[in-house]
Amino acid sequence: MKEGMRTTILFLIMGLFGSYASAQNVWTIERALQHARENNLEILQARLGIQRAQVDLKAIRQQRIPSLSFSSNLSNSIGRTIDPTTNAFTTENNYNQSANINSGVQLFNGGLVHKQVRQAQFAEQQAMLQVAETEEDIQLLVVQQFFQVMFTKENVALSEANMQLLVEQQNRIAAEVNAGSKPQNELLEIQAEVARSEQQVIAADNQYNLAVLQFKQLLRIPVEEQIEFQLPPVADVLPNELDLLSIPELRDRALAMAPSLQAAELRVESASLGIQMAKSQYYPRLSLGGSLSTNFSTARRMSIPTGSTISNQTVYLDGNPVTVGFESPTFRLDPIPYADQLNENWGLGFGLQLTIPIYTQGNTSANVQQARINYQSAQLQKEQQVNMYTEELERNIADLKSSYRSYLAAEKTLEASTRFFNNIELRYNVGASTSFELINAQNRKEEAQTNFLISKYEYLARKRGLMIYLKYETLE
Repeated sequence: MKEGMRTTILFLIMGLFGSYASAQNVWTIERALQHARENNLEILQARLGIQRAQVDLKAIRQQRIPSLSFSSNLSNSIGRTIDPTTNAFTTENNYNQSANINSGVQLFNGGLVHKQVRQAQFAEQQAMLQVAETEEDIQLLVVQQFFQVMFTKENVALSEANMQLLVEQQNRIAAEVNAGSKPQNELLEIQAEVARSEQQVIAADNQYNLAVLQFKQLLRIPVEEQIEFQLPPVADVLPNELDLLSIPELRDRALAMAPSLQAAELRVESASLGIQMAKSQYYPRLSLGGSLSTNFSTARRMSIPTGSTISNQTVYLDGNPVTVGFESPTFRLDPIPYADQLNENWGLGFGLQLTIPIYTQGNTSANVQQARINYQSAQLQKEQQVNMYTEELERNIADLKSSYRSYLAAEKTLEASTRFFNNIELRYNVGASTSFELINAQNRKEEAQTNFLISKYEYLARKRGLMIYLKYETLE
């Protein structure tokens, strides 16, 4: 009993896990777009640009903070040299060490650092917009590829259904030929159509496999992974706000949100700031510096009293020699400890440095002129980009509206072709129509079905593409 319960629970768990895994492998257009945002290499590379810009901005901001550095030098002197701790000549072999701490800060440089910080902020914003622009481009590719998969998938099902219908007709005609009620020629004709339909099924299946492969490569999905695709809901092909708004309304809304145009505007502002940065070279520069230094030498000694000595000398008093003893102190020379020398030899210094540009051989003037040319170039590039973006956007909007009309027309054509085929089939069943008329009607219906699929997914792809331009998250 317990063993049976464990087996039942195990099967339930496996069933739930299998359902979960199957659901995980179902791809919708929303999942594909989200997966691309998180895994596409171009998008990931563009996001590194934001980090680079942030590092540059942080570094430029720190130019306002005083610099601080430490240096030390160790040397060995042999022969007659100068002791750096006493500036006295010595012939003793000695080791010397110096240590310095230096600091400096820019007090005035024509506002250059402030302008550099502002320009770095522009660069950070441009990097963010570059990510948005890259995401937009990749998402447009994903949309095109996803709906290409959807079209080829439905086209496979359509081709298989048409072939199945032809096979049923072939079987029926074969029975009628065997019964003698139909000529052999009609069977040969329908067999040729079945063979042609088989080729269409193979071609449609190859197109679907290729579309799935390209979809996996675009989204970096392992080729061996089995995935399924979920058809978009019927509501997606119904008209909504995007279809009802006029071309100028959609264009103005998209232009206001286009990251590429916002980046172009930032480049113009950055180029304008570049003119001010070039002009800052005309101004004087004032900086403050300070240093703390000390040194050590093994040649330096300190005198330690050790007592005294008496030295006798003969002096003459009234012509008579007299011996007199003179007392003098005695010393011993010991090396001064390392820490004591560093403490005794330190020195502190400050200084102001003023640099006034008088003649720079025309470099400053040339830099200003180049900055002005860059500004004019940025303005022209922005205008060109706006024109190109506007033209492309207006074409996409016009194509969207025309594709929706084509979709409606294809739907009507499909309905009419289906009714015509059904009527011919009824007539054929009662002997009032030939197999040629039946095959012709079926080919017309098949062509109408294919055109309907093409117009349907072209409309959906253009609609989703415009949603990306307008930053719509859903169709509702």
